[in-house]
Amino acid sequence: MSEKGNLIHRYGVNEIVQHWLHMLSVVLLIITGFIIYYGAGWLDPLIGEFGRAWVRELHLWLAVVLLFAWILLAYNILLHLVEGKINAYLITKDDIRRMKKTLLNYVGKSDYEPFSVYNESEKKHETMHAPFWKPFIMIESIFILIVFLTGISMWAPTITDFGILTPLIQWIDALTLTVIGFLAPTQSALGVARTLHILAAWYFVFEVIYHAWINLADPKSWEYVKAMFYRGTEDPNKNSYTEIKK
Repeated sequence: MSEKGNLIHRYGVNEIVQHWLHMLSVVLLIITGFIIYYGAGWLDPLIGEFGRAWVRELHLWLAVVLLFAWILLAYNILLHLVEGKINAYLITKDDIRRMKKTLLNYVGKSDYEPFSVYNESEKKHETMHAPFWKPFIMIESIFILIVFLTGISMWAPTITDFGILTPLIQWIDALTLTVIGFLAPTQSALGVARTLHILAAWYFVFEVIYHAWINLADPKSWEYVKAMFYRGTEDPNKNSYTEIKK
């Protein structure tokens, strides 16, 4: 427990920063990406050629921000591993039980499970996430990989020089198009990359909506919002939100 009353330290500054970067970059990538893909025609009278080029440039830089957020996430996971808190990200048998009870809650057959589980004797969290967020992190990593690889393949032909990153970009581009060519030999590799990119973007639309609904629909979940976005601590006295194991 922290020195501020009975509050429990849950997230460090790096985790809060990572979440802010991740949230803002994903939302803005969806907006700018859909403007590029769907809105070039009907938005032209409003934004013009310069605006369209600016949106495309912003989209690329937001991808860099999202990549940095995921590098920071990997660092946080490694840090938890070193500190013996890796179960904060790995799915355990207890997580399966909590997921089942959470699903039953939606049909009125169980109470909603607490967002976090804190082991008081060991002075550490057994899990810091709501039951379904561990698998969501794993699922999202797959779609992050898809948008990253296909995004590079769509980006590479438009730029002749990436500076010191040119060999790496060319290798990733060639690898992605080779894999697509193997899986869909009769299709345009670049066309398939574009389709996969937009399908992955629609997944992120679903994730943002679901994530916001989980966090905002239930009043007690505002404790999670406070912990994740600015406070970094949680109140163990609110046991509908935090489960304390003695």
